[in-house]
This record gives sequence, structure tokens and C-alpha cells, in this order.
Amino acid sequence: MIYLLFCLCLFLTYCAEIDVNTFSNYIEVSQEHVHIEWLLDLDQQYINATSQQIFRVNSNKLEKIDLDIYQLDIIVVYLPSSGNILKHNVINQGDQSLLQGDILQIKLDRVYTRGEYIKLNIRYNLDSKGARALGFLRKEQTYSKQVPYLFSQCEDNNCRSMIPLQDTPSVKIYFTASVLVKDARINVFMTGNKLQAMKFKLLNNYDNLQALTLYQFELDIKIPAYLIGIIAGEVVEKSTGNQTYVIAEPHFIDDYAQELSDLPIYMNEMQKYIGPYIWGDYKIVILPASFPFGGMEHPLLTFASPTIIVGDKSGVSTAIHEIAHSWVGNTVTGRNWANFWINEGFCVFLERKILSRLNGLDSVKLDAINGNSSAYTSMQTFGLDNSFSSMHPNTKNRNPDEATSRVPYEKGYQLLTYLETLIKEDPFQSFLRDYIQHFKFQSIDEDQLYQFLLNWVRTNKGDDAQKIITDIQTIWKDWVYKPGLSPIQIDVQTPLFTNANNLAKAWIDGQGQVPEQADDFLQYKPNQKSVFLQYLIDNSELVQKTVLATMDQKYVLTFYKDQKIAYKWYRLVLLVEYKEALEGVHDFVSKVGVSSYLKVLYDLLGYHYNEEAYAWFDENKTFYHPVVVQAIEKILQKYPKKIILE
Repeated sequence: MIYLLFCLCLFLTYCAEIDVNTFSNYIEVSQEHVHIEWLLDLDQQYINATSQQIFRVNSNKLEKIDLDIYQLDIIVVYLPSSGNILKHNVINQGDQSLLQGDILQIKLDRVYTRGEYIKLNIRYNLDSKGARALGFLRKEQTYSKQVPYLFSQCEDNNCRSMIPLQDTPSVKIYFTASVLVKDARINVFMTGNKLQAMKFKLLNNYDNLQALTLYQFELDIKIPAYLIGIIAGEVVEKSTGNQTYVIAEPHFIDDYAQELSDLPIYMNEMQKYIGPYIWGDYKIVILPASFPFGGMEHPLLTFASPTIIVGDKSGVSTAIHEIAHSWVGNTVTGRNWANFWINEGFCVFLERKILSRLNGLDSVKLDAINGNSSAYTSMQTFGLDNSFSSMHPNTKNRNPDEATSRVPYEKGYQLLTYLETLIKEDPFQSFLRDYIQHFKFQSIDEDQLYQFLLNWVRTNKGDDAQKIITDIQTIWKDWVYKPGLSPIQIDVQTPLFTNANNLAKAWIDGQGQVPEQADDFLQYKPNQKSVFLQYLIDNSELVQKTVLATMDQKYVLTFYKDQKIAYKWYRLVLLVEYKEALEGVHDFVSKVGVSSYLKVLYDLLGYHYNEEAYAWFDENKTFYHPVVVQAIEKILQKYPKKIILE
């Protein structure tokens, strides 16, 4: 009877926590280890692949394994122990195939029972047309224009387009890889420790010797599939000290390493606050401009956009954010994409905690203000009553990429900041350390976090515990599940914010005349400049074109080097329809591949400059990452292409 009750509780837990964005039967059978063997042909943008996978059976009667795939060419599935071929079938999911892929269903050779392990091999092919996780760059798109380049972006659920697997954060796997490349100039890095690189020659079909290089990688800590990453191209690495490294194209490596020379300081400060770093080396790759995100936190191989390289180290908060993921996201992981905030909200909190120690609290308050503004812009786009405007988006029958925004980052940060005010700063630091230790290497949801939080307060806060628990219980559900603004607004006011807003208002009121305090802008840090521009964006209906003309002459904002500032300037330009700066917008969307920037700008272009939107998108399709192309195509559907009559 007790056993039956245990099984019932387990069943109910799984039902409550099921990932709606995977087609795999990960509850009945879970992946333990994934090994890939890839032969890369970057010239043809093609990969010949085999994946060996080990599964643990969790049910009493298992006859099949369902895996997630997206436009993979599956050749054969077989048992490596016997060589026996297993029947497989690709089950098309109809409209879902455009969003989340299909099911690779594998019929097993017999019935397996709980506790058994299954090892099988899958041979398959993939190319640039189907693998939306992979960005293939022609050699002409690199700096040297001599060697093609490959990079991946698996988050959210895009890993299924390069490996057949259980593509869900609920499952963590050991990962190993062997990658062969034909061009000796191509260097390969992947998630994990590089074991060796061997050069050898094979006899090809024409009796000629083909030179190949083999790269091997191993990660001995389990990770979810979305953290698998690869780059391959003409890249080199350079040490920045204390087991930290920068990787980039050779032309940029010295400048990038100098910009990121404080990596050891960031790592040291993070460890002092949250505890030991467990992953080994820390390497950050500055990718080509078509990389679609600001950063991506693969263990031992962080990816970052070149937009963080400004020249004065003011853009490297992204590096600190990605370092924080080594604890929150990579070590403790949100169970599914509705729990994305468990990764990102905690990460923003840690990022700003370290930045406050390095740059001061007022600067961090400006970061929070800018973050809130970006989150609210997303909420307005989604709709203030849409679940995507909550920390717990409903992504059933949707690609979770569609829900990506600053909302879980900022509302999660605000919740943790509020909890810190209740628990107090030093005890809250202890809570965070205990939380990471308790859930180390696990995938969890907000209910597990919630119960742990209440128990921790009950155990550690003495006479204050009950009041704190009551305060938490009062706000928790609304904060996590309710769309729109947080139920309690965190005070982030600072004179830096007021000063920037006053200057922006003076520009509006001057109607094209230069305000007396205009030179203040030249002394602003980037986050204060961002506040200034956001005020103008929020009040764009009051901004005259002459204001932008004079402002551009004074500050030279068109073609501005800091691309975060340039992005906000171009938003303002499009809202006000200041045509004189359109060439700057054109240049920006042709050189910057960051998804969040492009989606907003193409939305504005589609409405205000329809012809340019379609022309510039067609011009830059091959530059953008496949995920970005899909997102922009969906945005432009709102603005049908206008027919220009001669």
C-alpha cells in the first residue's frame, strides 16, 4: 500500500511538472549520456553524424523511445552491442513541425523494465537548411574571408535540430563529442573539456589521401541539451589569467582579450559571494556579429555577441551575467521553459550584486531601470494580460522562443530583491548558497523553490520567520503567475535617473534648440545614456524631427559605436520617422544579428518603412541566424508587403 501511494505521488509530481515543449517520453525513459561523432563540411554547410545514446528505463514496461527531432535526415537506428537494426518512424506533428519539430519513434527489440539501461546508435545527416540551431557563415562573412565558420544556439528547444534527443531542461545528460574537420585551419571548441586534437589522413574514394583533424570533448557534469554548444572556424584562444580565456577570430583576439582582461576579477568576486566555481576553466567566445543573443552560457564555453565590446569595458556586464549562470542555470536549472526565470532572474540578481560592488549601487539602479523598461516594452508587445507577460509563460503548442523577452529576467530580479529586503542582505546570501547546494545538478520548478524558501526561513529566521513567511505567501502567486507589472514595485530611484530624464525633457521642450545642460550627456555612462534615450522613446509623440536633427549633430548618435545605445537611438528614429538617420538603421540591421534588437526594429520598420523592411530583410537573410529569420518573417506577416506602382 505504501509503495502504491509512493508511485501515485510520483505520478502526480511528473504530471504537474511535465514539459509541454518536448515530444519525448522522458518520464518513462531518461537519457543519461549523449555522444556525437560529426564530420563537418563547412564549405558545403553539411554534417555527417552519428549519435550514441544511453538511456535509463523508469517504467515497468518500455517498448519504444520517443525523441525530439527537427528536420533531421535519420538514416538508421541500431544497437551497437549486436548491430541489430531497430525500426524507427518519424511522426509528423502537423502544424507543430513548424514550431517544435517531430517525433523520432524507435521501436525497441524487446520489452525493457525499470532500472535497465539501453544503448543505441543513430546515424543521421543535417545541413544549413534544416538545422535551425546552427549558424553557417560563408568564408566571405568572416574577417579573413578565408575560412567558413559554424556556431550553434540551442536555447530554447533548438538542439533537436542538430541531435535527436530528449530536448527538455528536465533531463540532464553527460556529454561527449568527436568532431572531424577537413580544413586544418579550422579550430573546434565545444561544451566540455577539450581532450585532444589529432591530425591524420584517410584514403578517400578517389585513392587520394584526405587530411583530417579530430577534436574530442568530454563534460563530466550533467547538463540539459540546450547547453550543448559548438564553434568551428578560424579561431584562437588567449589566456586572461586565473583559468579564464577569450576565444575569437585572430584579428580581434588581442583587443577582445584586453577588453575582457578583468575576467579573473569578475570570477573572483562571484565566488566570494556565491561559492566555489565547479566547472574548471572559464572560456568566453566573442562570436561574429550574426550571433543572435547577447550571451549564451554553455559550460566552459560562454558565447557572447561582439556588441559587448565597446572599447571602455562598459559593455562587459554580459560577461558577468554569463559567469553567474555557472551557478544558476547550469548547476541549478529551471525544469521547463515556464520556469525560465529560475535561470535568468537569479542570474540578473547575481550579476547586479557583483556590479554594485564594482561600480556602485546607483549604477546598478540604472541597469534595473533600463531592464524594467525593456521588460515593459515586451509586455506591451505581448499584451499586459498575456501569459508571456508573466514569469510563468504558457508555451503549450508554441515555440518557447516566442516567449523570450526581458520579462523573466526583470520580474525574477525584482522578486529576489524583494525577498532580500524581507530576509535581510547577509542571511539572503546564505539562503542563495544553501539553495544552490541543496538543488545542485538538479532541474527544479518554482514550487520546489517556494517550498525550500519557506522551510529555510522557518529554520533560519527565528522570531521573524512567521511574518516573513506570511509576506512571501501573500505575493508569491501573483508575482510568478500574474501577467503585467510586479505586485510590488522595487525602489530603484537615483539622481542619475532624474538627471537623464530632465535633460531629455529639456530637449523636447527646446523644440530643436540645444539645452543649456546638453553637455551633461557627454559625461554619462552608457546606462545613463540609455535612460535618456528611453525617456525620448516613451514620449516620442512629443519629439519633433528638428530635435533629433540637432541632437544627432550634437552627439553624433547615428553610427554610434556602442550598439546598445545605437539600438535605442534607432528605435527613436523610426518612431519619429526621422528619415535622415535611416541609413544608420540600414547599417545597423546589416551588421548586428542580436535577435532582441532586430525584432523590435523590424516591427517598427514594417509599420513605418514597409518597403525598406522587406528590402533590408531580403538583403540580410543569409547574415541572420535561422532562429532570427523565422522570428522576423513572423513579424513582417503583420505588415503585408506594399506594392509599389511605377
